[in-house]
Amino acid sequence: MDVLADALGDVSRSSIGNVVRETRPLLQEAGHIPAPATIRYRTAADLLAAAPDNHDTQTS
Repeated sequence: MDVLADALGDVSRSSIGNVVRETRPLLQEAGHIPAPATIRYRTAADLLAAAPDNHDTQTS
């Protein structure tokens, strides 16, 4: 969660933990159970380097 908080910028580790705790039951209720992570990133730079390049994707 520290790496994700660092990658997102002005987001605390506790905020990410809260979102995970609030979202997990909803995903399970809908039958979407995320698999455990197969890779653990040590730094935000490592995480961002592994992310697909979606700069051309528009958001609404």
